[in-house]
Amino acid sequence: MRVFVDNVLIDTSAWIDFFRSDSGLAGNVVADLIRCDKAYLTGPVIAELLHGVRGKKEISKLNFIFTTIPCLEIKQNDWQTTGNTLRQLREKGLSIPLTDVLIASVAIRNSMPVLTLDKHFQHLTAECLKFS
Repeated sequence: MRVFVDNVLIDTSAWIDFFRSDSGLAGNVVADLIRCDKAYLTGPVIAELLHGVRGKKEISKLNFIFTTIPCLEIKQNDWQTTGNTLRQLREKGLSIPLTDVLIASVAIRNSMPVLTLDKHFQHLTAECLKFS
């Protein structure tokens, strides 16, 4: 088991790896973060997970996660940061989903790295957790 010093905001892609892959490296990191009480969620991740749920068993697992893992609130400033970031990215010719930019904004405000497998985050200023 890895020991983590910092709290980590877990992106949807890492949660999917945790739930659907027996040997997924990101999923193993999620499990370690949960055991160390260092795992965090935010609203857009919850919505994306519920959007992609497959059956009652997954809903039950998600509901358990939602009641046990702390959820970071979205504040008005996060929306402003997200809008400004989206505009700057568009000016560079990049189209990144609003939810990814919002997740990154929440992580930055809370000084947390993001655990993600999503390539969009390479264009954002949020620190992404590197694992091997």
